[in-house]
Amino acid sequence: MRGYWDIDRSTSHCISFVETEEVEEGLSELVERIRQRGFRIAYIDCSMFQDRPWEILSEIGFQLKMDNPPYHTDATKLVRWLDDLISLAYRTSGIVIVLDNAGRVFAEHRRTMTELIEAFLVQIHHWLEQKVPCHLCFQMSPHPLVAKLFDDPKDDVFDGKNDA
Repeated sequence: MRGYWDIDRSTSHCISFVETEEVEEGLSELVERIRQRGFRIAYIDCSMFQDRPWEILSEIGFQLKMDNPPYHTDATKLVRWLDDLISLAYRTSGIVIVLDNAGRVFAEHRRTMTELIEAFLVQIHHWLEQKVPCHLCFQMSPHPLVAKLFDDPKDDVFDGKNDA
């Protein structure tokens, strides 16, 4: 499959499922290019949310510097998350969400993960109309290069202690 190679483009190929063997050394140039273009990147190690996958939405929100996280604290979480995600289409040069170690959380919390995908797809037309890249990448099996390239230690990370 194509892995991460379309993340610098506005395309309907906006969701990727990537396995370890699909990650190549050339990925570093691509990630450097999207960082230079000012993309917002959210890197989430799903193993940190294995017992609380509903908090992944909040972590995405915090890392992308969205308007109203946390999202997991009430019943309108998907609506508020969608509203904030849509608003980014009009004020960013692009976003990439990387959910690392996604295979296990997918297996154990399929409904939560499929709701995330469905919600993401509901709003993608805003990004396509603006010609702004918006990608959700599921790194199904971990690869150290993915964490190294996408994880930015300067980002404020949600730790589950900020429940408002």
